[in-house]
Amino acid sequence: MKRLSAIAFGLLCVTAGEVFAQLRVVTTSTDLASIAKEIGGAKVFVESLTAGNTDLHYVQARPDYIVKLNKADLFVSIGLELEAGWVPLLLQQSRNSNIRYGARGYCIAFAGIELLEKPTGEVNRQMGDIHPFGNPHYWADPINGIAIAKNIKESLVKIDPAGREIYEKNFNSFKNEVLKKTKELLSLMAPHRGKEVVVYHTEFVYLLRRFGLVQGMMIEELPGVAPSPAHAKKVIEYIREKKVPAILVSPWSNVRYAQKIAKESGATLLVLPIQTASVPEATTYINMIEVSVRMLHKGLSQ
Repeated sequence: MKRLSAIAFGLLCVTAGEVFAQLRVVTTSTDLASIAKEIGGAKVFVESLTAGNTDLHYVQARPDYIVKLNKADLFVSIGLELEAGWVPLLLQQSRNSNIRYGARGYCIAFAGIELLEKPTGEVNRQMGDIHPFGNPHYWADPINGIAIAKNIKESLVKIDPAGREIYEKNFNSFKNEVLKKTKELLSLMAPHRGKEVVVYHTEFVYLLRRFGLVQGMMIEELPGVAPSPAHAKKVIEYIREKKVPAILVSPWSNVRYAQKIAKESGATLLVLPIQTASVPEATTYINMIEVSVRMLHKGLSQ
């Protein structure tokens, strides 16, 4: 009995040691968290500061975010000023120099990704919510998801060189799964190549490019600026004239307003869950991509 108790105690110590040895990864989005879990596996404890149905442009910082960042070994954000209104202050108040920009615990998730919609010339507030370094919604393209995973993998290796083999193995598995799923979805979307859609906000551009669709007019008058009645009328006329089949909107945009335009124009309204866990079916990053694309295919097939 004493021998068994000693063995049980030893196993408990090993298990506890493994738990406490996990690297703590904090992300700004559920998509980044899902990818980080795939790459880190059992060697990491991952948490996202936001829920899946959050508009990442507008997040109210909370004191517990600071506590989480203070304990983090790795911080991963979308970047490109998407979280500019809340992340810089949190990093400063976290008093964790290991996750500041330029430190080994800060992961630049968009490294190596071709960024779209980079403005040319002078950028000012009269142009709306313009991102001067490019459109930050790059994760909606599954191939960009592979680049994100590679950047997270390389950051984990910097912090934990001994885990390189595990991180590499997990990355390759994730990469192969994404490539397989993307090939399947490209085949599904092939009949719709070249079709034009209207969007509420320009957050689908990477998804549309990957699957051969064209982004037409935007319901917002300017990025981040609600449409005026005159602009809404122009959108309705545009949809009717060009016979645009669908309007795309995210769950956190003004869905009700988009419904009104869809009803008056005759277009199909598609609320795409382009963030992990924004709907129950989108439990992982790959699930989210598949759910969004299959909804898109169904809507364009009507």
